[in-house]
Amino acid sequence: MSLKECIFDGYHEKELFVHLNSMWKDNFNIYPQLPFTKIVDIETLNISQNERDFLLKTNIDYTVCDKEDKPLMCIEFDGWSHGYNRGGEYIQIVEDQLRKKKLELKLKIAMEHHFPFYIISYDEKTYLSEKIHLAVIDGIIGETIAKMKFQDKINEYLEDSEDILSSMSEYERDEYIQDLATSAEIELELTWNPIAKKAAEIQAVLSDKGINPIYSYKLLSKPGLPEVEAWKDIKWRGCEVSCETPKGKVTEQAWVRNFEGMPASPLIIVLNIAELLALYKAATLNGIEI
Repeated sequence: MSLKECIFDGYHEKELFVHLNSMWKDNFNIYPQLPFTKIVDIETLNISQNERDFLLKTNIDYTVCDKEDKPLMCIEFDGWSHGYNRGGEYIQIVEDQLRKKKLELKLKIAMEHHFPFYIISYDEKTYLSEKIHLAVIDGIIGETIAKMKFQDKINEYLEDSEDILSSMSEYERDEYIQDLATSAEIELELTWNPIAKKAAEIQAVLSDKGINPIYSYKLLSKPGLPEVEAWKDIKWRGCEVSCETPKGKVTEQAWVRNFEGMPASPLIIVLNIAELLALYKAATLNGIEI
């Protein structure tokens, strides 16, 4: 029989789509297996005929669109090579030169158009824990959306603060605008990043119970390199969060692959994950159901 049983290439691709759709469908349209030509007008690209022929036949695993179906970002699930992208570089774990060439072409075009394009695998798909059904990819999507909405949020804040700003000195305005930028980043993160949002919700529950953990944070990396311009050599970003509670101290670590160079920051996401895991553990330790 010529008809396929499923549009997905495997169980994990389908499972990831079900998760993404359930997480984001209220605010965005998630489309599986869209032709690349639905995202990019390839006739305008300066590419070879062989590359053009490939792009005419290839699809994108998942495309996140707004409710008017404007593409916002693309996600490729690399189950075979377990790869990911660090900025404009596609990094394979299991070598496959043909696959590498094809994904690098898509990634190159996305980078040239300043379009968010993420190559992920099982590390970004797996739930944070048996109880917390969120994944790194949720943080990636949330942080990307937050970055997209940052300028509009700042403009909104500035418009609301117009009278206050007009009475300030230049130095005072600069300080005030910096505070507005920080507030905008926090508000957008708590609105769009489900990992940060869940951590804030648990913290609020703990606070209602009279528990206000005292935090300490420690950034980690693999390999452990000096924090200079060496981020391209760091394969994993890590964070350790400890907090004191009435029932004792809890400590949790989190690790994400270093996909630096795209709108979403692995440092922000790994910090959010470690904080969420620590808060969840603190709630459990103190007999609070989440």
